[in-house]
Amino acid sequence: MRAVLDANVFYSTWVTDPLLSFADAELYEPVWSEHIMEEVRRHLPSVWSRATREGVDRYLRTLSMAFPEASVTDWEHLEGKVKLPDPDDRHVVAAAIKANADVIVTSNLADFPAGNLKCFGLRAMSPDAFLVMLFDSDPEEAMSVMRSLVDSKKHPPRTMQEETKRLRKLGLTGFAGRLEMMG
Repeated sequence: MRAVLDANVFYSTWVTDPLLSFADAELYEPVWSEHIMEEVRRHLPSVWSRATREGVDRYLRTLSMAFPEASVTDWEHLEGKVKLPDPDDRHVVAAAIKANADVIVTSNLADFPAGNLKCFGLRAMSPDAFLVMLFDSDPEEAMSVMRSLVDSKKHPPRTMQEETKRLRKLGLTGFAGRLEMMG
């Protein structure tokens, strides 16, 4: 399964960490465009209180190196075929079409109505719904990935209980519930 990650899912490391850890475990293939990453570059310093331009650039280079196949190009000619409530979001759908993605993972579901995506064989999902779907596809592997993720956190260290509490607070209630159920 291929999933385009909209810029807004990169604004919280608590959301991005499981998404990218599941991708690293090959539970899905992440996709983005340079346009999406440019949005992240522009907005991340205002979202991450201690982020600097240099730090954001370093983070984005790390993502690019970790997932070299994720970046899709030559999608611009498809933008005109896409109709959305916010025309500024058409680039996300165009990238998804070009990448033959199945899903767009976004926190702004209202901007990606199902009726506007269906003709392209796409659907939009919240990070919570997407993580739940991935978890349900292979609960043992997903739990192993999450245990490794939590164990890798050193600054500050945290437990699975702290992880699920924070995920729940961020609206990832379904995913947090799955982790609690298996934990």
